[in-house]
Amino acid sequence: MTALHPPHRRTVLRGLGVTLALPWLESLLPRRRVEPSPRRLAVIAVPFGMVEEWFHPATAGRDYVAGPSLAPLDALRARFTVFSNLDHGVRGGHAATHTFLSGVKVSERATNPEGNLTLDQLVAERFGPSTRFPSLVLWEGDLSYTRSGVRAPAIPTPVEAFRQLFVDESADEKRFLQAALDSSTSILDAVRAEARALEPALGRTDREKLAEYFTSIRETEQRLAASRQWLHRPRPEPEAPAAARVAACAEQTYGAELLAGWLDLVYLALVSDSTRSLVLSVPSCNWGLEGVSEGYHPMTHHGQREERLSQLRIVEPFVTTQLARFLARLEEVRQPDGASLLDSTQVLFGSGMGNGNSHTNSNLPLVLAGGRFRHGQHLDLEGRAPLCNLFLSMLHELGIEHERFNRSTGTLSGLEFGRG
Repeated sequence: MTALHPPHRRTVLRGLGVTLALPWLESLLPRRRVEPSPRRLAVIAVPFGMVEEWFHPATAGRDYVAGPSLAPLDALRARFTVFSNLDHGVRGGHAATHTFLSGVKVSERATNPEGNLTLDQLVAERFGPSTRFPSLVLWEGDLSYTRSGVRAPAIPTPVEAFRQLFVDESADEKRFLQAALDSSTSILDAVRAEARALEPALGRTDREKLAEYFTSIRETEQRLAASRQWLHRPRPEPEAPAAARVAACAEQTYGAELLAGWLDLVYLALVSDSTRSLVLSVPSCNWGLEGVSEGYHPMTHHGQREERLSQLRIVEPFVTTQLARFLARLEEVRQPDGASLLDSTQVLFGSGMGNGNSHTNSNLPLVLAGGRFRHGQHLDLEGRAPLCNLFLSMLHELGIEHERFNRSTGTLSGLEFGRG
């Protein structure tokens, strides 16, 4: 059998003694292998939950009716799943909201094999070396914890985050940073050697503490190695319109303008592939919206008083409207493999607080958009499945095939792969 070869660009048509050269036909060119788009995770968190009856639909399935807080997302219904009766089974009100991405309280991390490692930091462990920033924590910083129990620091302003993402250091700054990296490496080597010398004289409990200490050192070394790798690589050029909107946030103090600017910056971080693990957490703030006079925290303690509920009727749809705008932008971006940026990015929206008025940490408000899941439904886990089951399903979609994640008992029933 004669081997088949791709047509040459000078392929011709011959017939009736006439030869005509074909025009350039892309379909006849050899197909180059296109790598699949990298997988990403972005978490958008609100601190005080949502009014339950406005957020959680009354009926499950694909024909659910969206309430007022969820309605701004309805045009994108096919691209997300809304959940009811998922939580971590923890209590503590505000003191337990930091468990949102782990299911484990800081005070209880010693009893869990992976401590209070959060979902985003596990993703950063897997994908972090591929990007300038293994992870980004933005605005508020109480949701992200490393394997050694260290809270990841947050970048507090959009302008500072923009500078870190897109503004190159001067030559003097690079020399200073290089010297600091070299010095840090030398210090870590010396500390490790001294700690190893102590090990033979330690009991079991102290050896376990020392093992945690070495884990922390390894994490620091990995961060230093990544910093050294990226120090002399130029930063990407941001898209001008979004960059201008971020710059306009420099003098803003109200949550409404800041949330819009932060989501522009999250979009820029993802589209430039600066990170593949990101958490944006909204703090307590004054919104600056017409009809809203109280701060975010006080109005959630509404006690069924109409003057506060009326303000939440403005704030909650505003937040989900901004989320819808962000998701629509991700859906518009096409990647080399033809998928949208939303196809390759899981966007988790939610809170570690279920009902801010009663300080409950149950029935958390949750939306998962993007990725290769079969979305378009309200999934009601009436038996209150562990939220970590959802996280384990998310890890599997990202290609991280762990058997469990913290409090999980398996993957989440009812959430299936079906796109991409």
